[in-house]
Amino acid sequence: MKVYILGDLEGTAGVVDFHQQTYSDAKYYEQAKRLATLEINALIQGILDGGGKEVWLLDGHGPGGIDYELIHPEVKMVIGRPITAPWGLDASFDAFFLYGHHAMDNTERGVLCHSWSSRGIANCWLNDALIGEIGFNAALAGSFGIPTVFISGDDATIAEARRYVPNIVALATKSGLSRTSAASLAPTKARELLRLNGYLAMQKLGEIKPFTIEPPYTFVTELRDEQAAEAKAKREDVERIGTHKYKVVGETLIEIARKR
Repeated sequence: MKVYILGDLEGTAGVVDFHQQTYSDAKYYEQAKRLATLEINALIQGILDGGGKEVWLLDGHGPGGIDYELIHPEVKMVIGRPITAPWGLDASFDAFFLYGHHAMDNTERGVLCHSWSSRGIANCWLNDALIGEIGFNAALAGSFGIPTVFISGDDATIAEARRYVPNIVALATKSGLSRTSAASLAPTKARELLRLNGYLAMQKLGEIKPFTIEPPYTFVTELRDEQAAEAKAKREDVERIGTHKYKVVGETLIEIARKR
């Protein structure tokens, strides 16, 4: 069994603050990366215990969310920037895992919720429906026939994922109290449960179907800054909509991911 993990940092147990933990200049950024790495290692071990033979990992956190010196020895790391979708993902994979994710921006009590950029983007729509990284990435995997079988993050993240994959194996690492506060699992407990749920997700293969969205695609992004929208609209493949929005179109989600 071949597994692809797309990781992020905001859904890690104990991580609740952009300026203190997740931005590259944050005081506790290296600690947050270490916590995420140890959680991912536990998840990888659960996948291997459950029958996984080859595990790939992409660190999807913008400035980096992994301490590669501490990473599980059996994982294949997808590293380097810039890297374009689908990041080595193809139909040879049997399962897609979303580690440490967050809800889309403007989600009530969504811990560190945002849509791709916590500083620049307000909202995104795919074919007129609000969407964040969870739904888009699950659909991207689904376009290859790959089911998204696992997700971890706060409780709002889990609720969002279940809108697309109702029977997804999910671990809530924390319950949101606000965008920057939560009641969190202890790191050691989170690791214990990640290993268990990684194993359980592997047992669900065959029961969880790929999530798909039919083409063609229109993707609209609302930026916080009007000048940023103006700059984006200078590209030939971008159409500006009003003052803060622009759209791109495509026949595949890979095309949309590369344009957006």
